[in-house]
Amino acid sequence: MASPSVRVAIPVRNGADYLAEAIESVLAQEHVELSVHVVDNLSEDDSVEVARRYESDGRLRVSVNERDVQYYGSLNRALSEADTDYFVPFAHDDLMRPGNLERKVEALEQSGAGFAHSTAEKIDGEGRVDGLAFDHSEDPPLVEAPEFFRRIAPFNSVCCQAVVARTSALRAIGGFDARSLFAGDWLTWMRLSLRWAVATLPEPLVANRVHATAGTGASMASGYNGRDVPATLDRVFLDDQMPPAWAALRDPLVAEALRDVAMHLHRAGIQRIAQGWAGYMAMGRRLARVPHAPLAYESYCQMVAASGLAAPTRPFEAVAVAPESADDAWALGAAVDELGLLLRQLIVAVHPDSVESAIELLDPVFGQTELDVALTPVTDPLLLVTHGRLVLAHWGSGLVELAEGVGVPVYPYALPDPFAEPPDPERWQTVNAAAALP
Repeated sequence: MASPSVRVAIPVRNGADYLAEAIESVLAQEHVELSVHVVDNLSEDDSVEVARRYESDGRLRVSVNERDVQYYGSLNRALSEADTDYFVPFAHDDLMRPGNLERKVEALEQSGAGFAHSTAEKIDGEGRVDGLAFDHSEDPPLVEAPEFFRRIAPFNSVCCQAVVARTSALRAIGGFDARSLFAGDWLTWMRLSLRWAVATLPEPLVANRVHATAGTGASMASGYNGRDVPATLDRVFLDDQMPPAWAALRDPLVAEALRDVAMHLHRAGIQRIAQGWAGYMAMGRRLARVPHAPLAYESYCQMVAASGLAAPTRPFEAVAVAPESADDAWALGAAVDELGLLLRQLIVAVHPDSVESAIELLDPVFGQTELDVALTPVTDPLLLVTHGRLVLAHWGSGLVELAEGVGVPVYPYALPDPFAEPPDPERWQTVNAAAALP
């Protein structure tokens, strides 16, 4: 019988320092019918030249993207062209240990699982082992669908480069949803786990390199985890294979993800919304998800104070500037709905010359609400921004920095949503738009 066929995809951007070692570790794999597709994403170094040195092997080919489609877009391009039984999303700076592909393919062949993964070693820039990434030594070897979902939500414990997946299974869900720049692989594992059993191997069969220019670290420093992690977990509950009984898990799971994200962002020094996706902002969104959770309010206040701001008194008096459009008014209304019973009053600052137009915009949104909404004429909204209150501000507006500048925390609305638009196949955000989440 022919050996199972495996396509290993290696996206790369400016990875010449580590690419050769990664390629050689893949080409050294045995007992599978192997092909390797290196997809360069507009590298400015000699990554393409390094990769093309190995084309003489006959099992490796190199493609160069015409525009930046990021890591998951490059994976999707390779997936769309794969004619193999199995597909491996690898990285230009990681290493496969001997037997990696053979062991995982064997597990898939024997179990019928949708994907197999393993423990990974962590290595530094020089290749020295520095612990384990997701130790699976105590995990069961096979978990049937959909139960594995509960093992990777609210926190991902699957190393992307340690996965071997069925090509057909990946294509059936649209591949990797590249709208989520930080968590597209996690979304893939969650969706696959709702449909297929998952095989786990305890030994470290890959090495995940952690270094200064690694993509995950750069994304976290930019705050993309603050945007994408909670949005991705929230979005997966729209999957038609999600068990109806698990709907009640949505808010508490997203809340836990937000708490974890908040801690990461705060430690990374992103402590004000004027800087980006601030830690206390994520903790506030967590509080809105689980307002009655023990210690949720206290945790929020502690992080607000640690960010140099004055914690708002509960229930909140919130201050907002009168919206300038119907869309802005509805976005403000959505933030008020999120906060729910956490709010006792909304004070809307409006210029004395614009009271009537403000009423026209606000009445369709708040006309029937039981919340105390006070439209307050004032020439300077900052006169209403005092300690003990919370400011509701449009994401990116000047009010954010002004409020934080006087020590008042902000709950932003109209946040950028990675899933606001359908995935764009032209940018390789999916391989099957019909199979992607709405």
